Amino acid sequence: MIEVTLTSSAPMDRLWSTISDVRHWARWLPTVDAVTPHDPDRADEVGASYTVEQPGLPKAVWTITDWQEGRSFTWESTQPGIRSVGTHVIRPNGDGTATIELGIAWSGLLAPIIRLVLGRKSRAYVHREAEALDRAAGPGASAPGA
Repeated sequence: MIEVTLTSSAPMDRLWSTISDVRHWARWLPTVDAVTPHDPDRADEVGASYTVEQPGLPKAVWTITDWQEGRSFTWESTQPGIRSVGTHVIRPNGDGTATIELGIAWSGLLAPIIRLVLGRKSRAYVHREAEALDRAAGPGASAPGA
């Protein structure tokens, strides 16, 4: 499992509104080229699915499996021999800061191969994503969907 934790001075609600607006990730996230909802009229909630395009990676369909409004969401992508789980958590620290926790884990027959082939790139992507979220939600940033 790859996990990245970053303390942010951005307000928790701003971090959440930015990370949970997956349809607009490509506007602020350098590791995402496009996110296309399978049902544009459906809210971002458990069961909602998206095709995600990232530089240097095959297109993948991600489906939200857990949604804790204002705090976290988890989504999964399944292909033959591999299940990918992405986690996105925002935690208040009690001192006006918040902690960003992002992760990805693989399971299945092909998981060891995926870790070997994509592990380094995925770790770099998750680090860049946490840093980009901090910038996108920070002071002076415009609304993510704007």
